[in-house]
Amino acid sequence: RVSAGGSTLRGVEAELKMQLAGQGFFKDAQITVAIEQYRSQKVYIVGEVRSPGAYPMSGNMRLVEALALAGSTLPTASGEAVVVHPSNESLVVEAARSVDLNDPRNNDPDRVARVDLRELENGDLHQNVALRSGDTVFVLRAENVYVFGQVKNPGAYPLRQKDTTVLQALSLAGGVTDRGSTGRIQIIRIVNGKKIELRAALTDFVEPRDTVVVPERFF
Repeated sequence: RVSAGGSTLRGVEAELKMQLAGQGFFKDAQITVAIEQYRSQKVYIVGEVRSPGAYPMSGNMRLVEALALAGSTLPTASGEAVVVHPSNESLVVEAARSVDLNDPRNNDPDRVARVDLRELENGDLHQNVALRSGDTVFVLRAENVYVFGQVKNPGAYPLRQKDTTVLQALSLAGGVTDRGSTGRIQIIRIVNGKKIELRAALTDFVEPRDTVVVPERFF
């Protein structure tokens, strides 16, 4: 047994090497000591995950490992996560500000890292950012698109990826019924507080909070 409290990793290695030599086990042991888990260092995972909370850091924790600890993301999660690095301000203040995507301070890469979860799922390891003690990971909630009219399952559906087309939005609602007209689809959109109605093709992109309406065919 070797006491490691207050010592560095290299100090623990030197102490182990000396004791193993002094007790006759090895003449010149080659020893590497690494930290498996930091009990006093935590990361905070909140938002659209199954088990939000504070989790102890492992040696070189990255985002994928942290999300796995939190039970992965929920179906209501958007395609984006925000990692807020700690500062001199309180964690509560940081948390409140970090979800404001219009805050210009959130463009500071030393304070905030934005991650595209869809690209991460597709194997882009650049999105698998390294975490620091005290980091807060926010998994943002997806905004909804509303699909009504001649579709099989009308209702509100989360937009989990960017550049979602009208056709993809219709597929979320189970597709168009036999009585639906795909040639006269409308999008109702709020722009600057005013409602506008747009004629939409299947390849057009929808925006958050759009309402897609599939009318009934004439014959």
